[in-house]
Amino acid sequence: MTAREKTKSLLRVDLPIDLLVKNEDNPNKMSAREFDLLIDNMERTGITDPILCRPLDLAATSDCQAAVKKGDHTALVKLFRQRGLQFRIVGGHHRFDGAAYLGFDDVPATVILDPEFDADQERFQLVRMNAIRGKLDPNAFFELYQQLSDVYSDEILQDAFGFAEEGEFRRLIEQTAKALPDPQLQKKFKEAAAEVKTIDGLSKLLNEMFAKYGDTLPYGFMVFDHAGQRSVWLRIEGKTMTALDLIGTLCIDNNRTMDDVLGGLLQLIAKGGLKADVDKIIAKAPPVELPDGMSVAPTKENLEKIASL
Repeated sequence: MTAREKTKSLLRVDLPIDLLVKNEDNPNKMSAREFDLLIDNMERTGITDPILCRPLDLAATSDCQAAVKKGDHTALVKLFRQRGLQFRIVGGHHRFDGAAYLGFDDVPATVILDPEFDADQERFQLVRMNAIRGKLDPNAFFELYQQLSDVYSDEILQDAFGFAEEGEFRRLIEQTAKALPDPQLQKKFKEAAAEVKTIDGLSKLLNEMFAKYGDTLPYGFMVFDHAGQRSVWLRIEGKTMTALDLIGTLCIDNNRTMDDVLGGLLQLIAKGGLKADVDKIIAKAPPVELPDGMSVAPTKENLEKIASL
């Protein structure tokens, strides 16, 4: 499809906000102050830019379009609801949040109906939208990159994310630096990023920076990944990192690897070993509210993502 054909295929309709779902992979973050400014602007001008979204069931969405008279958006939306269809946000997460905050029942939406716009294209656009406007969260960007790097080459990702041009890539680095919480870490990151030329290089640099200067951050991450298909991100504070260092020393003294020792320890706990110690840890840990039917590991990262939906 040409650009004109893709534009004509777009569905422009007011969608009820309960038919829209947020993409948990979205790496764009907004401060409380920025959100307040967005709300103020929406109150002054309304929603001037439609929310860009993609149907979770393209075939069913097309069937609904064919079943109603062209232009009869009321009947179309009614049919969407009857069929239980949902649309995932590609661009406009904060406008969506603002609309919900202000009590909107529905919002102007642009629905992408191009059959070639698949889930991976959706992920690419999450980063492209942030490069155009907004600020990238380095942790979320690194996680999103990891999801795609096993499937696509760095050259393809560079182009798909919209960083083929040197200027855009440098802007990504500037945005990433600004998102880091410590001024000294920002400076060190920009100095180290001067020679970075690829997305892969950027992700590796972020990982190295968090490992080397983690004590300047409120927390770092320990990532358990299996074949790029499943991963668990645990937030690691200073005391835990110190404990890992001590375990590392223990492994050195006994000519063992941390992979085997920590893996064996986790397997032992999973089988019910060290129950008394585990019970003490659970009793000491602060309780959290878990949503009903939670199916993923209840990490702090996952709970924050769910809370933002």
